[in-house]
Amino acid sequence: MSCSYYAPQRLEELLAILAEKKEKAKVLAGGTDLVIALQEGNLDYDYIVALHKIPELKGISMSGDTIVIGAMTTHTEVERSSLINANALLLAQAAASVGSPQIRNAGTLGGNICNASPAADTVPALIALDAYVKIVSKGSEREMPLEDLFLGMGKTKLGCDEVIKEISFKALPDGAGSIFVKLARRNALAISRISVAAIVASNEYVTDCRIAMGAVAPNPFRVRGAEQAWLGRTVTADNLDICVEAAFQEISATLGQRASAIYKKRAGKALIRRALSIASGQM
Repeated sequence: MSCSYYAPQRLEELLAILAEKKEKAKVLAGGTDLVIALQEGNLDYDYIVALHKIPELKGISMSGDTIVIGAMTTHTEVERSSLINANALLLAQAAASVGSPQIRNAGTLGGNICNASPAADTVPALIALDAYVKIVSKGSEREMPLEDLFLGMGKTKLGCDEVIKEISFKALPDGAGSIFVKLARRNALAISRISVAAIVASNEYVTDCRIAMGAVAPNPFRVRGAEQAWLGRTVTADNLDICVEAAFQEISATLGQRASAIYKKRAGKALIRRALSIASGQM
């Protein structure tokens, strides 16, 4: 396969190229997946459009209580950001769990989102944070909850002339606990078998509970029934059990009768318990 290569230096230039080439063009972010697919001949495009020279797509900033991350920000930059570690620790943990140092140095937050993998590490953390994505094309801009972006494995609502410009979410309030944990076949370079992102805030009672799961459905998702099961209850082991059981029932329904279901149901329940115990300060 032969194709033309573009490396625009401004967002406006990028959007003009995508508007002209449309479905004939493929966007290249960090390249950790796309380059391999191209080498193996699994993709056929006339144009590759690289994003690495566009400053408008990079960086981490905070305005008021809202954190904004450019789509081309790398996992390493997210992992090491003092802003992220102080205000959204679970996202730093999720970024740190992605692949190897080389992959984290090249791979980007936007790329991890747009691959729409069931096992994407940063996506459950972002969904738990109620993140939004800003999507741009030539002459237009729209925003939507990240969780609503996905249409199944490897599919999103992005048009062929659109890119994600940035991801935004509210900083966690003081005292809120958060954690990202995953289960994989080995400690490094492993795709998640199951992942959990959890946020718990409480005084005497649980005032905020957010749980997002990865690798148990076509796309990561919020386990909202389980969240509601703990809200307004005291932070006790018995009430934690109620929440864990509710989450177990929800993920069991998504797993169905697939070959890995028995393992994932049992392991998922234990992982949810661990995540919620840490986030709520019981571990």
